[in-house]
Amino acid sequence: MKMIKAIIRPEKVEDVLDALMKKGYSAATRMNVLGRGKQKGLKVGVTYYDEIPKEMIMIVVNDEDEEKVIKIIADSAKTGKNGTYGDGKIFISDVERAVTISSGENRL
Repeated sequence: MKMIKAIIRPEKVEDVLDALMKKGYSAATRMNVLGRGKQKGLKVGVTYYDEIPKEMIMIVVNDEDEEKVIKIIADSAKTGKNGTYGDGKIFISDVERAVTISSGENRL
């Protein structure tokens, strides 16, 4: 299994979640986060913001679905045809095991 964490623009989160659901990936976790990327924040006039609001979506998928889900997220989170700085980043990591709390079921 793979855990996919996508840090994206807040205004794109509904587009991403809708696209995932339409393709059969309805289980996801969503969180408000703050951070900055290569642009090192944002300057508006004389005000400098070193932490920019973003959203993080976490989803766990079977190994064979990894590339499909990454493409769904990237395509629906991108602004404009070619994307732009600040559109976000996707991180992928291995999941050793998942345990359902209510049933105790283990997924390896």
